Amino acid sequence: MPRRFTVLMLAFFAFAGCGASCKKGADTAAPDEGAPIVELASVDTSALVIREKRTFSKVVHEYLSPCGEPVTLEVCVKENRACKKCLPAAKAVAKFVGQGEDEKKIREYLDARFDDKSVKSIDLTGSPAQGPSSAPIVLVEFADFQCPHCASASPILDGLLLEPEFKDKIYFVFKEYPLNIHTNAEAAARAALAANLQGKFWPMHDLLFKNQEKLDAQSIDAYAKEAGLDLTKFRADFGSEAVKAAVAKDLDQGKKLDIQGTPSIFVNGRKFLHIGREDFADELRSWLRLELQLLGAPAAGASSGSASAAPSASGSTSAAPSASASSAPAPSASAPKK
Repeated sequence: MPRRFTVLMLAFFAFAGCGASCKKGADTAAPDEGAPIVELASVDTSALVIREKRTFSKVVHEYLSPCGEPVTLEVCVKENRACKKCLPAAKAVAKFVGQGEDEKKIREYLDARFDDKSVKSIDLTGSPAQGPSSAPIVLVEFADFQCPHCASASPILDGLLLEPEFKDKIYFVFKEYPLNIHTNAEAAARAALAANLQGKFWPMHDLLFKNQEKLDAQSIDAYAKEAGLDLTKFRADFGSEAVKAAVAKDLDQGKKLDIQGTPSIFVNGRKFLHIGREDFADELRSWLRLELQLLGAPAAGASSGSASAAPSASGSTSAAPSASASSAPAPSASAPKK
């Protein structure tokens, strides 16, 4: 059956964990009030108050070029150097300073978003996926079928795959990460992978999220039937050592990546970090848009010649051989430094 792509722009503050809570006192020393204010012609800081301008100035004056050059963001932008990351990084500083984020969190964002040392290698072999494997963006989600935040994220991710500017530009890979706080999550993960063996991962994925309050054995069996699975094979695969091992493999990968909660999203090997006032969907959209810009990907609407990102009834059941989440071309050939 076709997979439903319902785009629900939900108020996603619970999942985001950022921008919806009071901030404690500054985590770092206050900017030197005698320090000069940095003005960058290509970065609009006109809306910032004087203290925010000092924080902006301190960060861009100290943070080194993400392309590995021994110059700061300030120098990199002023001298219009070749590093394509400097200007977006400086603009991000201005944006988040203006939204009340502290210096420590902004530096963490810069590290995650622009520093190539933050890129992780993720083995995608055998994982359920959809979209063209040659897409410039490899988006990997580690999720738990009993997690309400994962259920909220699912239609948002579905919708992004269909948006004109991202259609055919995202290879979406799903990883199982059942948390031990959810009693039925591991069974649901096995059910999804057992369905994958019959080319029905995505229909089962949708049913599990839609009915995550009812993930007992009898209900899971009913979902398998609704998804059109061979029940005899499904039950055998559901309890097989191979499927249990596949779930364990994803869990092990997630632990090595230091995943603390779900959903956890990686874009071309970078952990998506959501800070600021934008909701989850808009911030992820901005992250993806910048990724395409840094990669020099074709403009929205350009034909890539690849298969549609919209899944068929069976979707794509596995990643390309020896695929890696960090396999997309690096925005810079240089190893960046903070």
